[in-house]
Amino acid sequence: MRVVLLVLSASVLLAQQPILYNRGTVNAASSAPFGLPNAPIARGSVFTVYGENLGPAQYQTASAPLATTFGGVSLSVTQIGVVTQAFPLFVSAGQINAVMPSSVTAGLATLRLTYQNTRSNAITIQIADSAPGLFAVAGGAGPGSIQNYVSATSLPINSLVTPTAPGQIVEIWGTGLGPVTFPDNVAPTPGNVSTPVTVTIGGQAATVLYSGRSPCCAGVDQINAYVPANAPLGCWVPVSVNAGGAVSNVTTMAIAAAGTNSCDDPGNPLSKLVRTPGTQAFIHLERVDTVENVSTSPAILKTLDKLYSRFYTRPNSPYSFDPYMSYPPPGTCLVNQTSGDSYYDKSLRGALPASASLNPQPNQTYNNGTQPLPFSPSSYYFSSTLGGMVNSNVMAMNLLGANGTFTIDPAGPNQTVIPLNPEPPPAWSRPSEIIVVPRNAPLALAFTPGDPAAPTAILLYAYAAATNSTVEVQCLAAPGASTFTISADTLANLPPSYLILDGSYANLFIGTLGVDNAATFANGLAANGILLNSSWLAQSVVLQ
Repeated sequence: MRVVLLVLSASVLLAQQPILYNRGTVNAASSAPFGLPNAPIARGSVFTVYGENLGPAQYQTASAPLATTFGGVSLSVTQIGVVTQAFPLFVSAGQINAVMPSSVTAGLATLRLTYQNTRSNAITIQIADSAPGLFAVAGGAGPGSIQNYVSATSLPINSLVTPTAPGQIVEIWGTGLGPVTFPDNVAPTPGNVSTPVTVTIGGQAATVLYSGRSPCCAGVDQINAYVPANAPLGCWVPVSVNAGGAVSNVTTMAIAAAGTNSCDDPGNPLSKLVRTPGTQAFIHLERVDTVENVSTSPAILKTLDKLYSRFYTRPNSPYSFDPYMSYPPPGTCLVNQTSGDSYYDKSLRGALPASASLNPQPNQTYNNGTQPLPFSPSSYYFSSTLGGMVNSNVMAMNLLGANGTFTIDPAGPNQTVIPLNPEPPPAWSRPSEIIVVPRNAPLALAFTPGDPAAPTAILLYAYAAATNSTVEVQCLAAPGASTFTISADTLANLPPSYLILDGSYANLFIGTLGVDNAATFANGLAANGILLNSSWLAQSVVLQ
């Protein structure tokens, strides 16, 4: 019996040991996955640690001056035998937020947590002089934590219904601009950090008025800047910060003409759908023509026609955002970062949770009702393959063609028949050799629009197996445009890729986004629905 009691006691103690997740320490604002270019923890910044048994079951929030132990939790940072204590801000069982002292040095370090005198495992973290992260309303993507400066006493949060105007001052909130000379555990001293800071809004350089700690909060940065006079108008205008050569995550802001109380994206019905609450449907028919020539000889040519379907309920929010529908204004690019491989499960940050969708999806047929569509569920969308071709070998299903129809709920009370208008792809001279994309220089692309009345979309998709993370760059060229340049700051977000088969891959897509021919519909399943056609040319690339 004594042996049994000893074993049980040891098991209880082991179960209570704090556990730090591998790669579970991230910038508190961007949540950039470990291993990505902007993922290091900056000196003097707020960082987040995830794990188990890290702190008290009921969360606690510290106030200044911060101590090295709070709620029984302490965090040690070890570099070449030198131990520095971080300052906990927020403690709970599964998450700790803390301030990394400015006194640490850039490079690898070991992080260890102690809770009520019990030590966690040790994990490796990367520290940088600067690694800016911008706070967003929801998890590092979409509408940023940005305030419109109206007056010293009127600073409304930027949103779809409280847009800013060109020429107006905005306050952008983040962390990671760089170290400071005063103590990190007290209310910060106002003043610019010594690190050079630039701001880009809608692809245009913004005049920075202030870039330093916010007087309110340890480790939190505030950047005041003018919205450029030539910034594009739109509901999801990209915003990014460069601090000492390190580029932040990309958030968005709404910009409209002065005196306007809501944003708009004229000619893009997807924007209106995202901004409208209630029952909705988004059906996307796409053809992707891909050349795969990384680690493959000869090159493989694939044509795949797929359908992505979702019937769901969108909540009413002034911060609505959907990474698959919230395109930036023409001439600009958004960047999405997330853990895992989101190409297959459509899990970019900001997508509606699976609980918002009808499951199963309603019956749907293609090709004038002759082809029932079996759907494969993912985390966020339901997909079905219409047909495909590999090196001229046609699969047994029907490829997307003209004069077809798409039917929702065939023979049911909500039957809706929608004519299909497939979009032609752009003309793009893809080279036979591998495309190498430097990540430190602009990427200029030339093409001929497939539909002059539709915008041309450019996507760069990269999955890094070593860090199990995804970065997707989404750009939109104006209708009729035949060139587009992706900036070096945008490309700096992408991970490098290599000519090895480790599960990593990167692809460049140029496609016709048929918003001009999008079909809208309504039935008992969806008060607002859109069927969109797109057609893409793609090729494998190597990112260097």
